[in-house]
Amino acid sequence: MVAGEIRKQVEAALREAEAQRQVDRLEYDLSVARSIQQSLLPNVTPEIGGFEIAGWNQPAEQTGGDYYDWQVLPNGTMVAELADVTGHGIGPALLAAVCRAYARAIFSRGNSLHDAIVQLNAELIGDMGEGRFVTFVAAVCVPGCTRVELLSAGHGPLFVYFLGEDRFEEIGAQGLPLGISSQFVSDPPKLLELNKGDLLVLATDGFLEWTNEEGEQFGVTRVEETIRKSKEKRPNELISTLYAAVLAFSGGTKQQDDLTAVVIKRT
Repeated sequence: MVAGEIRKQVEAALREAEAQRQVDRLEYDLSVARSIQQSLLPNVTPEIGGFEIAGWNQPAEQTGGDYYDWQVLPNGTMVAELADVTGHGIGPALLAAVCRAYARAIFSRGNSLHDAIVQLNAELIGDMGEGRFVTFVAAVCVPGCTRVELLSAGHGPLFVYFLGEDRFEEIGAQGLPLGISSQFVSDPPKLLELNKGDLLVLATDGFLEWTNEEGEQFGVTRVEETIRKSKEKRPNELISTLYAAVLAFSGGTKQQDDLTAVVIKRT
């Protein structure tokens, strides 16, 4: 009886040790996945005449379904994009990487903004599982030009702050999120005329929906108040201020969703 009891305890200890090894292995794999995902984010800020840009990402878990990117095309035009795959974790992280790869290849062909997103949707539709989709927004900036072209597939609100008028314009989506329908139908891209100091802020809903201990969301109004207070700051400083404001508002509640932001400022 004593030998049998010892055997049970030894077997239990071995099972616990094996379970811990599996947990450690999973943590290691997640750490590697996070490192790879973070390496896909831009590490160089493009120089484009008349504009300054910054981006930032922080997943809620080791990996996340948000990403941002930008690329400068051979003609000098810059395309900045932000995407949010439903959910967070390994699955959405893989889909975000796929979306980024497709977008880079498609935009590099020099297609119009609308045609590029139509093609992006066509590529993604076969990769999305049931219930999965991507909200996606892209902004096109031409060096020395005051006009910014903007098209959102299910992503919003987007924030435009006009310094001279001290006024916000909230822009909603022009089309459905990507991966829902094989046919992407949308309104024409939005054309923004930006003057010196004007701001375009693209952010995922992790900022808007972060709640405090009372269950109150940070919300649109607080986002706009933070942007207005930071209107003189550079884009990277504005993002830092926005994140600090959300943290202070949360009162220590856990981050439940991925956070990603891109800020474009007319200089």
